[in-house]
Amino acid sequence: MAASRLKQFCLKLRFKSTQLFIVAGAVLLSLLVTLLCIGLTIRYEVEHEVANVADVDYWKDQVSAAQKVWYDKGIEELKQALRIYSPQTQPRQVLLLLISGISAATLAAARFEEELQHSPFVWDQFPHVARIKNSCSSHSPCDANLVYRSLFSGVPLNEVVNHPCNHTLHSVLRQAQLAGLRTGFVTNQRITGAAAASLVASTNWECDGLMPAGLIDSGCQDVAQQLIFSEAGQALNVLLGGGRQLLSAKVPVYNWDPLDEQLCRARSGRNLLRDWSNQKLKLQPKQRFELLQLATELNTLNATNLDYLWGVFANANLHQNSQAPSLDLMLNKTLEVLRRPGVGHLLIVEHVLQQSVDATQQLRQLNETLTNFMQQQKNTLTLVLLTNGNYLSTSRDVSEETENINLLEDFFELTEVELQLQMQKLPSESLLFAKGPKSLLFYGVHEETYLAHALAYALGLNDFDNQL
Repeated sequence: MAASRLKQFCLKLRFKSTQLFIVAGAVLLSLLVTLLCIGLTIRYEVEHEVANVADVDYWKDQVSAAQKVWYDKGIEELKQALRIYSPQTQPRQVLLLLISGISAATLAAARFEEELQHSPFVWDQFPHVARIKNSCSSHSPCDANLVYRSLFSGVPLNEVVNHPCNHTLHSVLRQAQLAGLRTGFVTNQRITGAAAASLVASTNWECDGLMPAGLIDSGCQDVAQQLIFSEAGQALNVLLGGGRQLLSAKVPVYNWDPLDEQLCRARSGRNLLRDWSNQKLKLQPKQRFELLQLATELNTLNATNLDYLWGVFANANLHQNSQAPSLDLMLNKTLEVLRRPGVGHLLIVEHVLQQSVDATQQLRQLNETLTNFMQQQKNTLTLVLLTNGNYLSTSRDVSEETENINLLEDFFELTEVELQLQMQKLPSESLLFAKGPKSLLFYGVHEETYLAHALAYALGLNDFDNQL
């Protein structure tokens, strides 16, 4: 009986051993075949030089020496693309440089000239790029106040209510302040312009000089007042630009710093520069602040320990004062104020190109300034937004007549050359270049509203992660 059981056990064991041998043999055979295929593939790629594009100098096609130069350049660009990495951690600070007044044709010409004679523009080397739709393209010109409020508040252009004193929109700058970040705004325009109004004010009237008396009597504050008395204005750590004549009734007038009769003028008795200083002394006596009006004052200022810095360096727009400080100087001093250990910041810079100055020359200067500025910043999301928005004047009633062509039939009265020039002035989609932490957020084509929401997410201002 025992012998019979032992025999059956041996038969079963032999059967299972045979199955195990067959399976092992099949696996080994598959492995050998795989290794053989890999070896043949590698040998073929080596012999024919079709391995990874980053591991070869250029395709071994029969090309001329002149064409080979461009093949080599293309391969270098591909290698650079393969090395690109954008950390997706939250940035400590954000710099947004808004360059306005540059058309696609002008940018293309400037880029071509720059690459031939100098190094490429730094923003052209940023790893990510997006296009921001320009709603003005469908009804040019349009109101700059609406455009900037859409960009910085995230509300669609056609839903931004353009009433004097009932805006309740929080801009991304105000959101940053509420989250504990330091904030700054620098412009070569007046500090009461459309961009500043969309960031800190709830009205579009730049000063009281053109404001209807009824609105003033009702308690409505213009942009100039809200820069000082609104919560967003009071919390703004740095504000640099022009526009002295909108803040004070009596201002010094020189040949190198004239008044602009086309802009608003402060009414008699107004002196908001004095009011700003008095408010800081009263409400924040322990905070250090400086109010400057000359480039020489800014140049000698040690701003590292300042809590607040105001600089108003021209009666009108900054470029109308020949002795106004350079953008490079303003940004360096701004950085001194905004930098604090363990505290992030949001800096928005507006630079409007002057039509009377060569665009390439202006872009070249901006390129140098931005390059130097980026070398001082780490863990920074850097954005460059280029736009050629065709906006109505924001200093007067938006119903005033303009020289822009608004009706389709007017186009048919133009010559071909005039028509081409007029078409070049129409707004196109804005280009947004991005580099640094969270720069992957900026890709493809987006509405104007996307910028504010993406900035808020990048800075961790909204709890989007729990909603996605």
